[in-house]
Formats: sequence, structure tokens, C-alpha cells
Amino acid sequence: MLKTALILFTISSSALWPVLTTRSAEIQLFADLEPQSSLAPQSSNGPVMNDAALDSFFRQLAALETQTRRRPLRVIQYGDSHTKADLFTGAVRKELLRDFGGVPQTLVRNTAYSTQTAASYRTVFQPAGINGARAKRLREMSEDQAFLNGLAEARPDLIVLAYGTNEVTDGDWTVNSYSRMLISIINRLRTAAPEASFLIIGPPDRAVPASGGWMSAGRMADLQEAQRLAAFNAGAAFWSEFEAMGGEGSMNRWVSRGLGRFDHVHFTAVGYAKLADLFYRDLMNCYHGRQRSPSVSPAANGIDMRTMQGIPIPTRKRN
Repeated sequence: MLKTALILFTISSSALWPVLTTRSAEIQLFADLEPQSSLAPQSSNGPVMNDAALDSFFRQLAALETQTRRRPLRVIQYGDSHTKADLFTGAVRKELLRDFGGVPQTLVRNTAYSTQTAASYRTVFQPAGINGARAKRLREMSEDQAFLNGLAEARPDLIVLAYGTNEVTDGDWTVNSYSRMLISIINRLRTAAPEASFLIIGPPDRAVPASGGWMSAGRMADLQEAQRLAAFNAGAAFWSEFEAMGGEGSMNRWVSRGLGRFDHVHFTAVGYAKLADLFYRDLMNCYHGRQRSPSVSPAANGIDMRTMQGIPIPTRKRN
């Protein structure tokens, strides 16, 4: 029990961040696939698309709110430098603690959290980010059985995938190949954490130097479409930082307001806090809206894409 409770706080020695060797050569990262028709969002009238996929997580939030849940609520966010900094995740964590109770985790050596009594942690939001990472890094991690064993022991309630900033300027993927990769990652993670809900967070706007000044990365629309497609096919929700910021050109405005850094990629601490507040507001609006639904289930207001993909939907058993 203690080992299970502490797995998220000792990342430096756990399988959540394994040391990976670099492949000697990759001629083609993702194979081109046959075009797929675009899927309409399921049960979504707001910024969180395919929100029915979060119903399992929302049930656990409700149990935490009514103090009927014994174990801490656990969220793991895999991502790049935006996640690694723990500024976005840290701000979300503070809001969860404010609204659902618990004590803050104490960061030790930038990678591990102090091992206080598990009962005091009512909510755990663990950042598992790697500077410069692309989603393919998580694909490699998920192929390691030790990593999957560590994830299974952690028993997360929500797994967040937050990639795209680095690969948006790459040319070795298509909408379909990138989408297919994300689907395979989620399916593999789901075998280790069948009780978890999944959420894909689309990257924020990223500007690159151009003759006319800083311009939004040209492939951002394709990347967002690939992530939406993956979410709807894999039974995950999708939230776009790009859209929340204001869409194309928004990074320039955030930089001018002191919210974005001058590399036009990252944010200031205030900027990350602002972005986290936008996310948390949309998530809580979705949570309260789903609570008002006649039936809170992954297929309450739409087709459950897990069923469409032949993915088993387990019966949740909680302590």
C-alpha cells in the first residue's frame, strides 16, 4: 500500500522516466496511412472536446469532493519542456488543492516529491516532462515493460499527453501518421492503466522567425487536427492551448504582454499560470456540466470511441 502511494513521488527511481537509448537511425518515423474522414466531436459543446471520455475521472473527482474516496486522486502529465518546468502543472495542482483539499507536494531535486503520509495527499498532479521531447519519446517509453509496470502500480485516474511544440516544425509526419502514433500510445498505456481517463492537450502557439517578423508555425493546424483525430479514435478528450491562447499569432501578443518569453516558444511564470487558469476553468466547467447530465458515462452524449475501436471498458473498482 505504501509503495503504491509513493510511486508518483519518486520519479528519479521509478519506471515513469526510464533512461532511453537513442536509435541509431530512423529513415521514416511514421508511415503514411490511408486518409481517414474527420470525426465530429462527441458530447462537446465547449473547449474540452470529446468530454465524455473524462467521465470516469470526473466520478473520482466527485468522490473526492464528497470525501467518499480513500486514495489520493492521481494525475500524470507526460510532455515536453512546458510540462518539465512544473509551472503549468504546478498552477493546476494548486487549484485542485484549493477546490478539492489536500496538502502541497514538496519538490526535491527537481524530479522527486517528498514522501509524506499518503492520506495527506488528496490530489497528486505529477509532471513527467522531458526537455525537447516529442510524442515519439513516449512511444519508446511505452514499449518498455518496466515503464508499464510502474504506471500500473501508480494507478492514475487521469493521464495527460501534452506534446507538439517540438514536432510542429518537423516534416517527417502527416496528420494520419501522427494521429495513428498517438492512438497506439494511448492503447498501450491503457493496458497498464485501464481505469484511467485520457486527455490530449494540444500545444500552445509557437512563433518562428520569418521575413515579416515572428509568424505562427505553419504546421500547427495539421498538428491540432492530428491530435483531435487521435482523441476521438482512442476515447480521449482534447483541449487546445493554441485556441485558448487566441489562435494564430497569439504568442506574439502574449510576449508583448509579458506572458511569453522572447524565444516565442515558452512562457513566463505568469504566462504559465494564466494558461493553467484557462485550462482549469474549462475543465471545471466541463466537470460541473457533466455532473448535470442524466447519466455520467463515457457514452452519455455520444458514441464511446473506445467501443468503436474494440477497446474494453473495465468496471471500476475503487478502495
